[in-house]
Amino acid sequence: MSSEILMNILEGAKMVTSPTSYLIDSFAQSLKDKEEPSGLVELRVEAERRELEMRMAEAEARVAQELAIARRIETAHEVEMTEYFDYSGKGHVGLKADAESISVGAGGSGRRVSKRKFIFKGGPIVAEVEGDLEQPHTPADI
Repeated sequence: MSSEILMNILEGAKMVTSPTSYLIDSFAQSLKDKEEPSGLVELRVEAERRELEMRMAEAEARVAQELAIARRIETAHEVEMTEYFDYSGKGHVGLKADAESISVGAGGSGRRVSKRKFIFKGGPIVAEVEGDLEQPHTPADI
């Protein structure tokens, strides 16, 4: 017999003995054989590239924000900083038994809160003016 006839007999035997597994195997094989359109691959690559660019831009923005705060702290006459951090979580496990049934459950939740508050008072120019006001002036200075 030729190999094609033997393969067809083998496929028929698989279908008769286990139709569900035959259908699952056929479906899996059809998915493997199907090629993705080239446009779809290009779109996925572009989407991944843009997502990476967005993550990099977000990281750069955080760094720029921290540098701006640091510069403002350096130039301020007075700085008040308040930071709040609250990391909390809850969890529960339960068991309920009735005459007809038993049920078991578990759940949980988490919360992360962070708040930063900066108050900057004065700057280099204000500090110079305040310094001039604090020094006693003589009539010759005017």
